Amino acid sequence: MSSFKASAINPRLVGVLTRSLYAAGFSLAVSTLSTTSYAACQYTIESQWNNGFSARIKITNDGTSAINGWNINWRYSGDNRITNSFNTTLTGSNPYTATNLSWNGTLQPNQSVDFGFQGTKGAAAAEIPVINGAACGTQRSSSAASSSSRTSSSAVSSSAVSSSVVSSSSMAPSSRSSSSSSAMTTVAWSLDNAASYVNFVTTKNTHNVEVHNFTRISGAISVTGAANLTIDLSSVNTNIALRDERMRDLLFEISSFPVATVTLNLPADLLANIAVGNTSELPITASLNLHGVTSPVTTKVSVQRLTATRILVQNLSPVVVNAPDYALTTGVEALRAAVGIASISTAVPVDFTLIYDAR
Repeated sequence: MSSFKASAINPRLVGVLTRSLYAAGFSLAVSTLSTTSYAACQYTIESQWNNGFSARIKITNDGTSAINGWNINWRYSGDNRITNSFNTTLTGSNPYTATNLSWNGTLQPNQSVDFGFQGTKGAAAAEIPVINGAACGTQRSSSAASSSSRTSSSAVSSSAVSSSVVSSSSMAPSSRSSSSSSAMTTVAWSLDNAASYVNFVTTKNTHNVEVHNFTRISGAISVTGAANLTIDLSSVNTNIALRDERMRDLLFEISSFPVATVTLNLPADLLANIAVGNTSELPITASLNLHGVTSPVTTKVSVQRLTATRILVQNLSPVVVNAPDYALTTGVEALRAAVGIASISTAVPVDFTLIYDAR
């Protein structure tokens, strides 16, 4: 196994992402995007709200030989707890252990992989824990102790991390293998439903935040960059059968509107110009057709080539779906009345991870 650097970099603020969501007097703030790097491992808080957060951990092989299999762990010192994860096998209930899946365990030199999770927290800001394990070096008692072990690391700022991402994502096609680029321009991509997810967050009575998902999604990206995603609304999953039924019948009205569809056009050469292990970030505007209404949605996405025939697409900023924009206000009110609660937010944050395979 190649060597992973073990020293840590103190937490640094890399941006502030604030988005207010108003519904029935409710305000939801998604704030403070912050990152801590542990040399080859980087913990990023992507968003946080009243009593929840979402975060990612990125592992980079900065050695000279391939890594076959990774396993890392961390513990929160406060009340942060994880409720669900993606792109990893997560075990434990604080401390947590994350292990690679079958398709993301091999890291070539300079290649990265990331996985994400959502969790709950109290009133304080989401915590940035110390990451331990072979993939991130030897165990550390605290981030401050780790950073003191190599003073040169403390000079690495979040802007340097950001610039390295931009540099890798903006490489000209000429800097890559011409044969690889030529081959990939003729490849279409299909969605791996089992490895992908679309999550959405509901908020009831101002402070009760829950994460749900859809279990059946499909989609493809054509050779020209035309992308589509179809969400089977009957597959809504809230872990409560009666609530699922109410959402299907009262909110989505699946007898008339069984699916939601997302369409957009990506740059035709985008996928051809990303080398294995590299990532490109770009803002997108897509068309969402939901409940018979089509309206634009915007976000920023990360596109990473995992292997020559597999890519990962994730949103970097929350997609906010507002019920009034899709004629869903009546359905939200019907749900509220059926449950007998004071309020349900009509602004719903959505996040996604989509895995595509070449076909």
